[in-house]
Amino acid sequence: MRIGLLLPRSTDYPALGFDLLDGIKGFMNQSGFTDISYVSENIGYGDDPTNNYAKAEKLILEGGVDLLLAYCDANNALPLYDLANLTRRPFVFVDPGMRLPQQLPGEYVFHISLQGTHACRLAGAMAGDNGRKVLMATSFYDGGYDGPFVYSLGLDAAGGAICGNYVSGYKVKEFSIAPYISLLESSGAQSVAACFSSYLAALFLQSLKETDKRATELPFYCAPFMAEEQLLAQIDHPGGTFHTVVPWASDIDNQAQHSFRNSITAISGRNANLFHLLGWEAGAVALQFVSHGLKSLNDFSYESPRGKVTIDAETHYTYAPLYRGMIVSSTDNKCRLVTEEKIEITAEEHKKIIEGKIADGIVTGWRNNYLCI
Repeated sequence: MRIGLLLPRSTDYPALGFDLLDGIKGFMNQSGFTDISYVSENIGYGDDPTNNYAKAEKLILEGGVDLLLAYCDANNALPLYDLANLTRRPFVFVDPGMRLPQQLPGEYVFHISLQGTHACRLAGAMAGDNGRKVLMATSFYDGGYDGPFVYSLGLDAAGGAICGNYVSGYKVKEFSIAPYISLLESSGAQSVAACFSSYLAALFLQSLKETDKRATELPFYCAPFMAEEQLLAQIDHPGGTFHTVVPWASDIDNQAQHSFRNSITAISGRNANLFHLLGWEAGAVALQFVSHGLKSLNDFSYESPRGKVTIDAETHYTYAPLYRGMIVSSTDNKCRLVTEEKIEITAEEHKKIIEGKIADGIVTGWRNNYLCI
């Protein structure tokens, strides 16, 4: 089997592409499947559809790949659907899931998603519970994806309402929390919906710590990638209460998790992360395809470190459990993620999230893949 990879560039996560590759290799190694080779192309931030198409076409025509794996969100994957159907090669897209698709994929296309928007909707419902007034806090970068939009759907459904919006800048030297403090004082907020990622999450949390206790008096309900464990380990805990909903955490206890973490450490010498997880699950899908054929992927389920993952036969997107968690202080006063409750996701709940914006036909925000900054 020959697998082609469209790998991304990320300034904040420079090993992202390598981690994806190590993840798929780790899965294949522990499965005992060794008749496999890899060929890759770099697509940068993934924001150029012409380049993405040309690189994918090269992998198929010159690389002779049987399956193509790409780190692409729903918008950037869309121009490649026709190529998948034309060449009758399965395309497996992996991404954090912070875009709602405008169009469902065809027969040869599958998406492994970390369900970022679903997690944001649940966190929004938690923030707005009992009709609370909610301050929406996000960054200039994260606000360009669907997280804040889906937060608003969740808190609306819970009877809450947004009473103010804080949008931070993206330049480190110009980052200021002063407008956030002003909104806290004037909006009557009872909770905070916080949607940040990467260095902007670090800037926000660090700024909270450096401000007086007013900054952390309200409970926070954080987006999943604000709770990414590599990131948290570098940040001082600011005090206060930080809830979150995440797709995966290192403290989840199951057999697949043990195999995953041990395999990643053996192959890379590093702790497993979300990008390793995406590669690991892509390995499960690739092995099912080569062993049982394309049609076997419809409604295919596999045991993952995050629990049972299913490819929905209608949407061709994966859905899996999510986890309610807390960002707490570690023994060295850094941030640490702990999970508290497993949230089972049904096929119906999955479809409600995935199909929530398809009819809109409106595409907004940044063109680069989420976390490719």
